[in-house]
Amino acid sequence: MKRRDVLIGLSALVSLSIIQQKRGWATQTLTVHWRSPEELIAIGFERSRVVMMNEAHNGQQRNIRTREIGQRILPTAHVTGVRHLAMEALPSWVASEINETRQLPRNVSGYLADPEMRNFIQTALDLNWTLSSYDIEPNDYDPDQYDPDNPMSLEFNSLREKVQAEKLVNTLQNLPSDAPLLVWCGNSHHFRLTVQLNEGEFDLMGQHFVALSGIQHFAIDQTVSVRFSDDPMQVERFLPFMPELSQLGGTAGFLVEEAPPNLSLNESLMNAIDAVILSTENELE
Repeated sequence: MKRRDVLIGLSALVSLSIIQQKRGWATQTLTVHWRSPEELIAIGFERSRVVMMNEAHNGQQRNIRTREIGQRILPTAHVTGVRHLAMEALPSWVASEINETRQLPRNVSGYLADPEMRNFIQTALDLNWTLSSYDIEPNDYDPDQYDPDNPMSLEFNSLREKVQAEKLVNTLQNLPSDAPLLVWCGNSHHFRLTVQLNEGEFDLMGQHFVALSGIQHFAIDQTVSVRFSDDPMQVERFLPFMPELSQLGGTAGFLVEEAPPNLSLNESLMNAIDAVILSTENELE
């Protein structure tokens, strides 16, 4: 099911709230304790049984780099003991089929038809992982009460976030008590945050998950530097990071607790995520 949900706007909020420096910031030298995506994944599973990481997409557009980084960190997660991957983009019928056949069928559509997503999933299957779905599906709600054709509605988004969290908790309950879980989501679902809108508020999946499971997952955000709009400030905001990122192969991140002192971090987002990944590859395609 294709959706343009309200969480697209949250990614822009993240970039504004996290990467806000004091006056004259564009000319300052940033001292960043850079960590590779692999290092952040390893730290994540040292701190929590559950690590959640995101990709950037908007409708059928996606930032390919975020998925390629996802594929890249799978071997590191495997070394830490991960054998289970829950994916938002994976319908339940596809998850059942690929766990049996060990390959993604060719008759899938949407995000699953994208070559980099297919490579990501196949890498997990080749590692002999078990994949599971957790997004809301038609049998999870009453169509007379919720309108799936209006995914921007507060009511539907609120239900979707709760259902996602409930399904992830159910997945954990069916795993050995010490088995780690990698969760792959889109945009900002994994934030431990309550979204405030003019129409009201609702908890994101990450917020529901903590309340339902009692587990403080480790949340990694990859969307902060992605260009969801043509705002020229989006480019300028990240210019100071680009030289070092280029030297580091184009993509690197840092723990929120180790954020450069000359960055002013929004306190609520510091509590919502644990690590940030920035990149020189930020286009939606």
